[in-house]
Amino acid sequence: MALTIYAVGDIMLGEQDLCAGFGIKSVIKNKGVDYLFKGVKDIFKGGDIVFGNLEAPISNETNKKGFEADFFRAGPNVIDGLKTANFNALSIANNHIMEHGEKAFCSTVHFLKENNITPVGISNETEILEVNGFKVAVLAYSFIEDFIDNSLYNKIASEKKILEDVRNIKDSVDLTILFLHWGYEYVLFPSPKQVDIGRKLIDAGVDIVLGGHPHVLQGYEVYKGKPIVYSLGNFIFDHTYIKSTRKTIIAKIRVDQDTKKIDVEIIPVICDAKEYYPKISNKKDSEEILSIISETRCKMENKSLADYLSEDYTTLANKYKRKAKQEMKMHFIKNLYRYPQSLSILIFYKYLARILNSIPGGNKK
Repeated sequence: MALTIYAVGDIMLGEQDLCAGFGIKSVIKNKGVDYLFKGVKDIFKGGDIVFGNLEAPISNETNKKGFEADFFRAGPNVIDGLKTANFNALSIANNHIMEHGEKAFCSTVHFLKENNITPVGISNETEILEVNGFKVAVLAYSFIEDFIDNSLYNKIASEKKILEDVRNIKDSVDLTILFLHWGYEYVLFPSPKQVDIGRKLIDAGVDIVLGGHPHVLQGYEVYKGKPIVYSLGNFIFDHTYIKSTRKTIIAKIRVDQDTKKIDVEIIPVICDAKEYYPKISNKKDSEEILSIISETRCKMENKSLADYLSEDYTTLANKYKRKAKQEMKMHFIKNLYRYPQSLSILIFYKYLARILNSIPGGNKK
């Protein structure tokens, strides 16, 4: 007997400003939410736990006005697509989930629970799932600052809170799965700090560590027999104008009930450039995705933290971020004719503010 887990990365079923009028929300309006899951939903049918990171609230509520009232917010109709695709647990610990206020966050929790999808990462709550003979703790936390004072999810500045929670729960469950919203955007390798924290969590008793936020794959390692997937990348996100975000994976994780041995299978996936839906990748893309995964494992697995990277990580991160920003600018210029003038001005000033206020290393969204 085994427990089968399918894990994917960031799921954003709203629409971001750079794709206003032709992003995910528009695809849903024109073709229905099931269209976004058509290429992968059959894979998940055999999963005991199907997990992802819900990167925008599901709500009719918002505390914003104008164009921004529509960005990074999905309508309640998207729940049907998540159910049809067999998701039964979603992290809501990330820097976009409270972007539209407390009411939008609470309605997201309500919609998920009402449809038998467990919201994971609510502040000071621990979710325990009983599936296929296993008692599974599923925890989620975010290291990414959202600049919201009263965050209702597990927003943290260090791993201390996680270690306390793991110590309190590990002896009462068969398995502990932990999702972390962390890391540097667009960088194809985790930071030494991520590697350090990931390994500390395994040492503390976590069985599976999953990561999101960078929007790209950061590969995984098996540490002391336990997988640490540093970033699963995007799964559904109108971010595909940055080419590296199109390559993603489904992590199929099997846990043997008797031996507790954990096996990881990587299923390469590509996101459609114009309609954003994930689909099983062709041979060429699969080889490239598996190469990214393999390169990351070679850099870190069975190596000390001191031997992980030979170059300065901040320099590396800035190189990747510059490339992504260039693709972002080109997308904006190419689609300028599509935006209302007032929105173009809003986008320009918003991204100018991000540049002026950004933290070195680019850890903001």
